[in-house]
Amino acid sequence: MVTPSRSHSYPVVGGVPILLSDPKSAAEYAQGSERMTREYTLKKSDSLVQRFKRWNARDYSASASRPAFESIFSGDGVYLSIGGGPLRSHPLLTNLNIGPFPNVDVVADAHGLPYFDESVDGIHCVAVLEHLRDPKLAVQEMFRVLKVGGKVFAATPFLQPYHGYPFHFQGFTLTGHVNLFEACGFEVTESGTQVGPTHVIYQMGQTYMREYFPTALAIPCRAAWLLLGCLFRPLDRVINSRANSYVMASTTYLLAVKKKLTR
Repeated sequence: MVTPSRSHSYPVVGGVPILLSDPKSAAEYAQGSERMTREYTLKKSDSLVQRFKRWNARDYSASASRPAFESIFSGDGVYLSIGGGPLRSHPLLTNLNIGPFPNVDVVADAHGLPYFDESVDGIHCVAVLEHLRDPKLAVQEMFRVLKVGGKVFAATPFLQPYHGYPFHFQGFTLTGHVNLFEACGFEVTESGTQVGPTHVIYQMGQTYMREYFPTALAIPCRAAWLLLGCLFRPLDRVINSRANSYVMASTTYLLAVKKKLTR
């Protein structure tokens, strides 16, 4: 693949353009992200065990976050999922990721999106900003490529265990999440809890046992915690709608729009 100016060329692997200044870094990133690759592969598996794991991994996301996500689409256009894959959250989304993982359409860096100014109609960015060295630069890139009137749906962890793919740099409170997008020029029209406090307790407990219990003790304790979690985790269906759910949210979401500048 050659740029219009013919100043650069980029490899295309399996029909996927590798739009990075150092194309080899994509393969290196994938190799250094064994956990992500494993999870991506498991998510596509349809075995009985994996179906149970997917069922058990349900996070009872707040119902309000779904219509907020759906609102970024307004007919045919260019819709970008930054960090997308291995699944496609919506049929109109183009999955962009830093590594050549399953179901990724474009390999590129969120800090330098390979799109012209105001060429994208909507953006989806979920569980990505915590992994970026410079999340503000990434949000500025979203603002640059988005058309006036275009929307971003973003969901980012606040209280979650360290999960490096291979890196995990930060989390965002609801206030910090909103402030980040407003500082980059967006108008945030909606925000709130996506994944709630009960999920935090369950996930932290599982991680604590896995990381710090002796293996012989961790296995039965985690199995018991899993069964107990099946009973109490649905509480988030109620808690997520409360005004103070953000205080211990696992993940917060926002809907932001690029407004026309007025002078």
